[in-house]
Parts: sequence; C-alpha cells; structure tokens
Amino acid sequence: MQALGIFQRATPDQLWKLTRPDNQHDKLVRDTLLDLQDHHLVRIELVREDQRQVWVLTKRGHGEAKKLLEPKSVRVSALREEKHDPDTGELLGTGYDDHAAAVTSTAAELHRAGMGHRLGFATEIPHRLADGYV
Repeated sequence: MQALGIFQRATPDQLWKLTRPDNQHDKLVRDTLLDLQDHHLVRIELVREDQRQVWVLTKRGHGEAKKLLEPKSVRVSALREEKHDPDTGELLGTGYDDHAAAVTSTAAELHRAGMGHRLGFATEIPHRLADGYV
C-alpha cells in the first residue's frame, strides 16, 4: 500500500521489485493484492495489452496508505477515482501511459539494485508559489 501511495498505480511486477526484491517471483505480491482487494483497499484499474494488471488504491485504501507513510513529509499520490461514462457505463481514465510506467519501473529497478529506499522516491515534486504549492 505504501508503494501504491507513492506511485499511484503499478503492476504486480513493479510492486514486487519495490517491496520484495529478494523473492524469486511476484506471487506473494499478487496474493497480497488479492487480499487487499477483498478488503476494498485496492482495485484493478486496467489490464494492459500484455495482460498485466495495473493496480490502484481505492478511496479507503488511499486513506489507509496516508496513515502508513512515514515520515509524514512523504507525499501520497493523488487518488485515482473510478469514473464511468454516464451513457455506456464504461470505465474512464484508465490510461497507463509509457511515462508513468517508466517512472515506476525505474524506481523499482533502482530499489532492487540496492539504490535508494522505496519510500525515498517521488513522482511529483511540489514547488512553492506565493499562495501555496503546485
């Protein structure tokens, strides 16, 4: 949940490299995601063309991830809300662009290689302006 709190969305393979890099494969991560899904903390946002699932936090999971992230200065990513087309009922906003995938994969590979801590990466850097942060 911490990794999804930072990176917003990820495949089981990416989460495996961020959280369990010493394991032989991502089965433990996939089982954990299914358990978290049963508790309404995560959901599958989409299935990519290569059949890999992209997972995101639910609203409930987003709130729980905020509690888990330490130190409190670690910024939690924006919530990926589930939005449906009012006419077709089709799930909207399910794009997983190459840039987002590359950012998460790069952090996962760096962490797996022993460089940095999974909570030390950030996908968005806030910049201070006169009236707040952007």
